[in-house]
Amino acid sequence: KLYGVSGAVNKPGVYECPMGITFDELIKLAGGVKGKMIGVIVGGLSVPILTPEELKKGQGLKMDYESCMDYGTSLGSGGIMVINDEFNIPEIAARTIQFYNHESCGQCTPCRLGSGMIVNLLNKVVGGKGKNGDLDKILWFCDNIKGNTLCPTGEAYSSPIKAMINKYRNEFEQLITNK
Repeated sequence: KLYGVSGAVNKPGVYECPMGITFDELIKLAGGVKGKMIGVIVGGLSVPILTPEELKKGQGLKMDYESCMDYGTSLGSGGIMVINDEFNIPEIAARTIQFYNHESCGQCTPCRLGSGMIVNLLNKVVGGKGKNGDLDKILWFCDNIKGNTLCPTGEAYSSPIKAMINKYRNEFEQLITNK
């Protein structure tokens, strides 16, 4: 399989490896992580993020469909994004939903209106104007968009946004409380 490794690694690139190579072995091929890893997206921007703690469970993540599913994510396109402490997850979440909102065809209401509402709420949070309850509103939108769109786009953005908020909630809450 071809794995595209980008982000905070020393040798980003496309690596052709056997299906099931471990995440750690793949990152070694990419020259290792630059700085302190705070998260990784293993299947492209439409799959849930994994924390470093999640990567350490069990025998280690294997880069195949079954193992990724066991870890609560998906292999997807095999586009691996390594995120280090030079970045922050709330900004990544805001950029992610802005991309999907722009890409929405606008044909169905959950995507057309829901993604726009999430954009507005996340921009408020990232911009220091968020309020208590905004994160729960975003999660409500994610739960009610997933599975209710005409195409897979709703799930493609609701799952990663929900995972970022649930797994890094303290980072989002700090932006609300430390305006």
